[in-house]
Amino acid sequence: MNEEEIKALMLKVQKEVQGILSKGDADAEAKATAFQKKYDDLAKELSELKEADKTSDIIKEVTALAAEVKALKEAGEKRESTKGLRAYIEENSEVLKALKTKLKANEKGSLKHVAFTVTKGTQGASDIGSRDYLGAIEPGIERQPVRRTAILDLFRRKPVSTEYLHFWEENVVTRDAKFVIACATSSHTTKKTWQKRTVELAKLRDVVDLCVDMLDDFSFVESEIRELVEESIMLKADYELLLGASSAATDMLSIDSISSEFNPANPLAVYTGKFQAPTLGDLTAAMKAQIYTFGQEKSWTADTVVMNYNDMITYLHAKDADNNYLFPNFVFGATDVINGMRIVTSPIVSANTLYIFDSTKGSILDRKMLTVNSYFENNDNAEHELVTFVGVERLQFHVRNINRDAFMKTSDIEAAIAAITYV
Repeated sequence: MNEEEIKALMLKVQKEVQGILSKGDADAEAKATAFQKKYDDLAKELSELKEADKTSDIIKEVTALAAEVKALKEAGEKRESTKGLRAYIEENSEVLKALKTKLKANEKGSLKHVAFTVTKGTQGASDIGSRDYLGAIEPGIERQPVRRTAILDLFRRKPVSTEYLHFWEENVVTRDAKFVIACATSSHTTKKTWQKRTVELAKLRDVVDLCVDMLDDFSFVESEIRELVEESIMLKADYELLLGASSAATDMLSIDSISSEFNPANPLAVYTGKFQAPTLGDLTAAMKAQIYTFGQEKSWTADTVVMNYNDMITYLHAKDADNNYLFPNFVFGATDVINGMRIVTSPIVSANTLYIFDSTKGSILDRKMLTVNSYFENNDNAEHELVTFVGVERLQFHVRNINRDAFMKTSDIEAAIAAITYV
């Protein structure tokens, strides 16, 4: 590059710098940096020229250019640092522009206050379509009422490992001891026989088909269905335990099927017409006494009364002729005991009926405890993308034949109370 070319280039640079300064370009800092680079290149070029005396003017111009570029850069930095939120608002606010226009138009007037109208939108809840969807969700899924398995809970459980349970008990027992005189001969019929008896286990099952998509899409469904099947089986077992017909060996033995009907005229313990103004308390006492008598006042002691809840409330709030409570125990919270027996209520017990028994004489045989399993290959499950939940339990209610007289029922409480009333 010769001297003339350098001068021409320097002239061009100076014009660009002057143009930037006169316009106040916001990009001045960036461009000034570029010009600085140009200057550095020129300085390097000039330093390589051998005839230094011929380049003195150029060096001066380059020095001047450097000063201009430096000043340009500092000015740009200053403008960038001082331009803040206020400057941005003044440049872009339509309200301030309108205010300035009105003030300028009234410079010579007496205007002290400027009124202006701003157009604005108003938001309301109705602007949100289907906004109820955005409401809070209360946790948990409320369930419909379901009864307790109160009857199943009354008896201990025994595990068994086979389909049948065999047991032995006395059949016929004769005791014929006699008084004798000295060494006289005597005859006796004392003897006993035994009998082997067999219990066959019963089986309960429930089945539900469920779409596989429900399991994938809703995490709570599987646990809910499993619980539903478990409850279904337990409630059926509880019902059959108390009220089942027990007509087949594979049916569940029931309390109702083995309980004898209360007979106030039973010759072993007569209670016909024995109570003055009797209540339910007197009736249960008579039934307990008969069971105790049938067990030779040794083998059986009734400890449980199963009845309808509303019959219990009626009994606890009975009053005498002067409207005084006969049993104010409910005031102190002692409402679950009658004649030393616990009171157990269940909605499956019909009103005006009750059962009394010695719960230690019965047990629940567990062959297979309740399980719920899932199967994907049942029938056409694969074709329809279904899963089958199967709940199974194998159990039986067991009371030895000899001990079944420890269970008694009253099918008509009102009639039984009338029968034991003294007249």
